[in-house]
Amino acid sequence: MSPYVSVIIVNYNSGNYALECIQSLLSQQDVRLEIIVVDNASKDDSVMLLQSQLPPTVALVESNENLGFGRANNLAVSKAHGDFVLLLNPDTQITDAHAIRKLVDKLSSNPNVGLLAPAVQEPRKNKMVLPRYTYPSSSQLRHTKKLTHLPGKIAWVLGACMLLERDVYNQIAGFDEDFFLYGEDVDICLRLRLAGFEIGYADDILITHISGASEIGAASLDKWLRKRRGIFLFYQKHYDVKDQLNIAKKVIFKSKCYLLVLKLKAYFADINSDAYLDRKARLQATIIAAQELIDAQ
Repeated sequence: MSPYVSVIIVNYNSGNYALECIQSLLSQQDVRLEIIVVDNASKDDSVMLLQSQLPPTVALVESNENLGFGRANNLAVSKAHGDFVLLLNPDTQITDAHAIRKLVDKLSSNPNVGLLAPAVQEPRKNKMVLPRYTYPSSSQLRHTKKLTHLPGKIAWVLGACMLLERDVYNQIAGFDEDFFLYGEDVDICLRLRLAGFEIGYADDILITHISGASEIGAASLDKWLRKRRGIFLFYQKHYDVKDQLNIAKKVIFKSKCYLLVLKLKAYFADINSDAYLDRKARLQATIIAAQELIDAQ
């Protein structure tokens, strides 16, 4: 019998991408799919598009508030029936018709692996997203002990496409809902390893990820604040307080220095260019998030 997989797609302002993603899912072979889409109170025409164009076999859950990535996934999994859950970003494409079956077979053949991710290419950024073998700022840790003797070599993988057994997902209570957007993929991978599972990576199975589709057009400072707050929340969840404060103080000092250099470069650069404004916003967001961590202690 073909494996039964619940595909979970959380959509926010990415209705067209989600429809294309689902179209690619409908071509999958040798697997039974249950597709659940959660719309996180999109502000564009996503809901109208999804309501009018989704196949009747696809379940649409309309939230009246933006639950964030983790909460929305947890909500969908609570309604899922598959033996496996595939957490999939709406801006992904799976062109290999046997990709999901291959992922399931690889996960099923290795009981030590709790989460499996495919290779991810991001053509918009012209890069391949590879698994990470260390945690953010882990080289600076002097007092944190929980990262020692973890199973497997991979620390974490990108949250764009993750396959887990539904029982394993429920065993660790899914995503930590304190994370709104960003950082939750690092967190769930670490909690899986702390529960005794390895993180797996299938480099022979490829998907395409547009990357950041829901953030296109978002104010740069707001976007970087979400990213930085996600990482600093990860520090608060898993790192010793002394390490947290040390990392935060160092990153504030470095970011202020980089901001000063950026201001000097402004005499010779276009301060209205997207690259300049994005770099400035990234540094400002880093300082804000780091200071928030310090103030919270």
